[in-house]
Amino acid sequence: MTDTAIEFWTAHPKARLGERWVALRRHGLFDPDWCLAKVTDGRGRRQLDQLLRDEFARPGFNSVFEYTVVAKEDAGGVAQRFAEIGHADRLILRLLPEAPRV
Repeated sequence: MTDTAIEFWTAHPKARLGERWVALRRHGLFDPDWCLAKVTDGRGRRQLDQLLRDEFARPGFNSVFEYTVVAKEDAGGVAQRFAEIGHADRLILRLLPEAPRV
């Protein structure tokens, strides 16, 4: 088994997210149990993105633009799966922003 380092990038600030923030807020995706995963551009991106969605996506509403919503506890499994197929360097995991303050 290969050790895979996972780097969680923090989500963009609300002002930079723009329309994405509306979708995040509408669907309650600022829940700390979830993170956003994305396959970087390049050869086979669509197939890798489909694999990500088929195997790890949150049930129901599971994507925000080019990001797929996955359980934070599954992040290690996502990284391991991408390492197994030789594409660990093509995966980005982002923490979701904190819930808006009322």
